[in-house]
Amino acid sequence: MLATDLDGTFIGDDAAMMDLWAELSGAGIQVVFSTGRHLPSIQEFYAGYGIERRAAACICMVGSEIWTRDGSDYTRDESWSHHISAGWDRDAVAAILKQIPAAAPQAEEWQSDFKASYFLEEPASAHLQTIADELNDRGLNAKIVYSAGRFLDLLPQRSGKGGAVSWVARSQGIAAGDVITAGDTGNDLDMMRPELGFRSIAVGNAADELRTAVEPNIYHAEANFAAGIREGLARYGWLTPMPRGGEEAR
Repeated sequence: MLATDLDGTFIGDDAAMMDLWAELSGAGIQVVFSTGRHLPSIQEFYAGYGIERRAAACICMVGSEIWTRDGSDYTRDESWSHHISAGWDRDAVAAILKQIPAAAPQAEEWQSDFKASYFLEEPASAHLQTIADELNDRGLNAKIVYSAGRFLDLLPQRSGKGGAVSWVARSQGIAAGDVITAGDTGNDLDMMRPELGFRSIAVGNAADELRTAVEPNIYHAEANFAAGIREGLARYGWLTPMPRGGEEAR
C-alpha cells in the first residue's frame, strides 16, 4: 500500500502523476491518499483530471477523517471518528488560539469537528510553545501540527496521518512492512515515524522541515513530485528502476 500526500507530492507534475497512476495500477499497488484536503476537494481532483480509478481510501483533513471506497463513492469510517474523539474538546482548543493574535483562522471549509486550522507565519516557535503550554496546563488532549511555515492544525491526540495510515492498513489486512508513505511537508512526518514500521519517501521538492529528517526509514528522492515517489518506489523494489536515459529530471 502506498499512502501519499496529494499537493506537492502526488500532484505537481501532471505528466509524471498520470504515468505513475497508471503504473501503480498495473503493479497492483493499492493507493491511499493522505492529505489535508477534505473529501469534496479530492472528488474535484478526480473530475478535473478525468481519473476513473479511485484510491482505496482517503485520509482527509490531516488524518482527522478516514473515508473508505465503496464502489465509486466513499463511506466515512465512523469507528475512526469515535477512536480519536477521546479527550478532544474543540471549543476549549479554539479558546486558546483566540489568545494568539498571530494565528488567523483558515476558511470555514478547512475546519471540522476534529480539526481547528489556522495560518501562523514564521517565526512561530514562541507561539507554538505558548499553545503547547496552555494545552498542557488545561489538560487538553490535542496535537499540534505545523507545516510549510504557515499552516497550523490542532487535532485530537489520537489522530494524524500516521495513526490513520496504520488504521487503514490494519483494516485492509496489510502489514506495516508492506506500507510506503510519501510526502513533502511537516504534516507528513507523522506518517514517517520509524515506530510505525513504514518505509517512507520525501520527494525532492520537500520543505526543509522534511528534507532535514534523518530517520533511516526515510528515502530522500532527488526527483520532484510524482517522479520522486516513483524514484522511491523503485529504490524500495516496488517498481522497476528507469533506464538512465529515461530517468526523471533531477
